Amino acid sequence: MLELQVPPSIMRGQPITLNCTFDLEEDTLYSIKWYKNNVEFYRYILGDRPPGQKYPLQGIYLDNKFPHGPSIHMYKTDLASEGTYRCEVSSEAPVFDTVRDEKELRVYAIKLFDIQIWSAHELGGQRANIERFHRGSSTSK
Repeated sequence: MLELQVPPSIMRGQPITLNCTFDLEEDTLYSIKWYKNNVEFYRYILGDRPPGQKYPLQGIYLDNKFPHGPSIHMYKTDLASEGTYRCEVSSEAPVFDTVRDEKELRVYAIKLFDIQIWSAHELGGQRANIERFHRGSSTSK
């Protein structure tokens, strides 16, 4: 049994924690592997020293202050952090059962627009109509 907890969306720049909850019942844990868009970026193998191994991947910012394994913590996110995250848990020999779950994470950025104001002098003394409006968008990637 496995449950992956990934928020459906997050604002760019925010930290995030992804949780992989599992129950191996009678089996012994062999490994926990994390993927983004089918590319492995972290693995935890209980028998290895050290047990955790990171692999560089664009958009992944693992926080070294936190232990990783069933949960991973990223100290920030950017648009490259968006994608499909998968947690894969395997049990030890002789069974080597593997369970996995994946969830989509969307990263949003709000564009801010500059406002420019000119004086009448800068406009050459001409009159100008000034309209006030608000425009914005929320984009992904």
